[in-house]
Amino acid sequence: MLTKLGKCALAGLLSVCTVMTAAPVMASAVRAADEAVVIDDTEFTYSAGKNANDGGWDSAAGADAAASEHWSNTVGAWAEIEFEGTKLEIYGKKAPNHRMFSVQIDGGAVVECDAYAAVSTDNNALLYSTEDAGIELEAGSHTARVTILDKANASASNVLGMNLAYAKVYGGDTAEEPEEPEFPGYTDVDDSVVTTSGEAFKIQYEPSGRWHAESGYPNLFFDGTDHYSDNGADTDYYTMTFTGTGIEIWASKNPAHANFDVFIDDVNVGSGEAKLESGSAVHQQKMFEITDLENTEHTLKVVKQSGDTAALQLDKIRVYHDELAPESITLDQTEALLIPGGTVQLTAALTPWNASDELVWESSDPDMVSVEDGLLTASEDITEKTTVTVTVKSAVDETASASAEITVDPALAVMNAYVGDEKLLDMGEDYDSLKGGSGSTFTGTAWKADELNSKIVVAANKDVHNVQVTASDLKTEDGKTLSKDNVDIKWLKEVTAKEGRNAAGERKQYPDIIYKGGAKDIEANDVQFAWVQIAVPEDTAAGTYTGMISVTADELDQAFELTYTVEVINLVQPTAQDVGYEVQIWQHPFSVANYYLGLGDEISPGGGICNESADDFYFTEEHFALMEDSMQEYKELGGRDVVANIVEEAWNHQSFYGDPSMVQWTKKSDGTWEFDYDWYDKWINFQIEMGILDPANGEGQIKCYSIVPWNNQIAYYDEASGTEKKEVFTPGTDAFREIWTIFLTDFMKHSEEMGWFDITYISMDERGLDLLKPAVSVIESVTNEEGESFKISSAMNAESLHEREFLKRVDDISINLDNAGDVELMNEVSAERRELGLKTIYYTCTGNYPGNFMISDPGDNYWTAWNALTLGTDGFMRWAWDNYLYDMFGDATYRYWEPGDGWFIYPVERGTEDTAESTVYSTPRYEMFKQGVRDACKAKYLLASDKVTEEQKEAYSAIVENLQRPAKTTYAGAAVPANEDQRMLAHSETARALEATNDLARQIADQTGPSGPDSGDNDKPGTGEDKPGTGEDKPGAGSDTPDAGEDRPDAGTDKPAADGSTPKTGDGAGFLPQMTALVLAAAGLAAAAGGAAKKRLTNRRR
Repeated sequence: MLTKLGKCALAGLLSVCTVMTAAPVMASAVRAADEAVVIDDTEFTYSAGKNANDGGWDSAAGADAAASEHWSNTVGAWAEIEFEGTKLEIYGKKAPNHRMFSVQIDGGAVVECDAYAAVSTDNNALLYSTEDAGIELEAGSHTARVTILDKANASASNVLGMNLAYAKVYGGDTAEEPEEPEFPGYTDVDDSVVTTSGEAFKIQYEPSGRWHAESGYPNLFFDGTDHYSDNGADTDYYTMTFTGTGIEIWASKNPAHANFDVFIDDVNVGSGEAKLESGSAVHQQKMFEITDLENTEHTLKVVKQSGDTAALQLDKIRVYHDELAPESITLDQTEALLIPGGTVQLTAALTPWNASDELVWESSDPDMVSVEDGLLTASEDITEKTTVTVTVKSAVDETASASAEITVDPALAVMNAYVGDEKLLDMGEDYDSLKGGSGSTFTGTAWKADELNSKIVVAANKDVHNVQVTASDLKTEDGKTLSKDNVDIKWLKEVTAKEGRNAAGERKQYPDIIYKGGAKDIEANDVQFAWVQIAVPEDTAAGTYTGMISVTADELDQAFELTYTVEVINLVQPTAQDVGYEVQIWQHPFSVANYYLGLGDEISPGGGICNESADDFYFTEEHFALMEDSMQEYKELGGRDVVANIVEEAWNHQSFYGDPSMVQWTKKSDGTWEFDYDWYDKWINFQIEMGILDPANGEGQIKCYSIVPWNNQIAYYDEASGTEKKEVFTPGTDAFREIWTIFLTDFMKHSEEMGWFDITYISMDERGLDLLKPAVSVIESVTNEEGESFKISSAMNAESLHEREFLKRVDDISINLDNAGDVELMNEVSAERRELGLKTIYYTCTGNYPGNFMISDPGDNYWTAWNALTLGTDGFMRWAWDNYLYDMFGDATYRYWEPGDGWFIYPVERGTEDTAESTVYSTPRYEMFKQGVRDACKAKYLLASDKVTEEQKEAYSAIVENLQRPAKTTYAGAAVPANEDQRMLAHSETARALEATNDLARQIADQTGPSGPDSGDNDKPGTGEDKPGTGEDKPGAGSDTPDAGEDRPDAGTDKPAADGSTPKTGDGAGFLPQMTALVLAAAGLAAAAGGAAKKRLTNRRR
């Protein structure tokens, strides 16, 4: 009962997430004790609607109450909270663009609140409390309704709606321990519980490249997720092995869906009618049911009906069965290291995953290490290094068990150091989970002229000083030496940035710079990371080299000794040029200059853009001196693609620093046009001097942006008025054809005079076909005396892949990762274009996962390089190599994109460029990308080698050209892995590809002496192409650009990921170990498959 009416002036912030439809989710009342009970927003009930802009609420998942959130932009949208207690608090975000809202409890008085704040906050802002409102509640059950009002603070701007994150309840009776739920007699297998190896009660989608996962639609699908196949073929299907007596198939009815047939144990047992003749989609429908099956193992197969090429879709499968005993148990850690008094949580995984989870935990010495529900606690009284075995068993079948060796080491009370996982993003905030890590060995495999990466974790439990990481020589058993001079060890430097897209989320510290070596002090309760790079010179003898890396500190009596073993295979690492792997990363010379000149210093991180310029400095010797090191690195990577701006702000000044035109346009007083190529010529000549371009031999490509700039605008100097002007020229109009015919004619003459015509492309970026087609026609209409027009490059969308004839007119296309979901089509298009001498590249940018950001696992970049083989493209492209901000070493937040999207490398500190050994700092994500390029080049070399049999190639190709793509969701607007299993899937997929590569390489290296791309054995693939490169792109695969009409502050993508499934449990290595073993054995590669699902990630310690 309400006893007093009050008003509050509180605020909430609209979340930064993709638009996802949220549905009424009914929750039982939560009872509060004296301490606060948290009710997550996922337990609220919401008004129904299509999405946040149409009566409903959208949502984003998170690991805790503050991370998950719901938001709505609709006046009148409501949310209800059921609870038991005497005090209620509601939490969310505060922002400048939120409306007022009301809170009404038990249908009583309405309290109006203001959801405005001048500065955005995180999800922990108090939006409402009964105490602040002067309301007293009687003990008992209550319902609070929050409603968005058609009112806003006078200071609010661009008003939208509000956000809810969680509630706290106080003052109820102490909640009773919930009873263990009884087994209901069935398992609901969500569409996102997937496998590629036939695991029981998991769904296998085939062909995998034609299926897509969605997440974030709780209003439409069970658990908010579904899977659907591409249309255009009737060969799509899914299977599941299960034990039980009956099943139900739940899906959506939709005019765009295919009807399907159901087979159990290869017998057709019925069908499902998923196609609607008309009307709107209807979701969560039971499409098929069968009962009275024999209670044994069965195989379900669901296929499109013959001739039906619409999409096949699945929401969940319900399986009726008796309660299952686990067949096996695995632990997430089989060994752990603790200090006295320390704790660690072990997690058990069951096979099948839905078996009885009644577990019994035991410790071999509970006085030393106790265990309760997997939580281990070491005794504080341990004075000597002690090892205890912890075992977990199934309560219903003790034959299913697993164990872990737990070591308690008092020496770790000062510091711990161990070999970490270079593929994973570990952060200082992870100290508690990292301080007890273990791993004293590193094992890697390299070719000659190759390089390996590793990471060492140093966790300080007390203040430590002069921490140093040093290497010894590595030696073989017969005395050959890999000198320690080839081992480079540097500390990682942290950079501050917001964790989300478009400056959303909280500021965090990311270890993103491979900085400097030497001694380092580390404060107590902190963790730091050392990056290790091992170069293998080309003249290194084949063999297995072992050495030590030591970690010392003033406070240590004994150094940590880490054993490093490097196997050198008797093959020479091929370059990207050797095997035809295209690497294209766009350069931003204006950003480099402006950063070092200190322009934009008054703009706050995450704020606006810098409009300052320094025309007298651009493309001078001083400017080029700042870029020599970075361009040399780009060349060594394999980069041969150079970006040049031929119009002002081709991307509508989306970056912090501007993109001026390198060609100055002047409209003369008599109406004719004049073009000044001074900057352009200096830039291209610099790239020729650097060896990136070699026009005399037709090598490299100059990508000129853009004939269709994002705003269709051309800036020029108008001689008649003496002013700078901007004018819109829309593709397809007479004015567009006239102005670009004039420019292209002049530009062609200039390019031929300079000898650059054959490698020059007129480029376009992420524009619709309605703009691209007339632009291409204009380019083709301007020819030289030989009848040749400029080459053309363009970023394309998914729909354009079906425009085959038009694509043949574009020499170099790039496809965003999210538009390349149809792997079969991508391979088909790429192969067709390759036969015609045309290039096809894929690229990533903002909104993609796996990504290349500061928030990404470094190993995501490794997967990115490998994935070009899966898609069948000629290589990979990124939109930004060095698109810097002002504050690169302080707060690197920018108002658009995920942090780090604009740069793969870092400049040196401003003011040190004249004395620094190099003007470039590398990053873990870039080094892992480089390693991915090298290893993908190995694969291409092996696939083309005459020393590899066709049978071996077929088996090897089945692995390295078929990597799974992990599913994504969104957090703070950024694309992130759907869960931990999906995160690790990216790394296990590349691990199996590398393992197969190393095994095959050993076999052909054993056949002869040293072999490599220059050994005359014709083993390097020939590209057979006379048209290099492709234009990459910056953020936004289509509409995900800053001006694409986001309707929320700090907005992320405008729709949920097309592949954002959220599996309940993963597949481990995520592939078919039995099948892989068979095909590899047939090809003499069985060693690559045996136990592959359990083998280490690339170069991880065992």
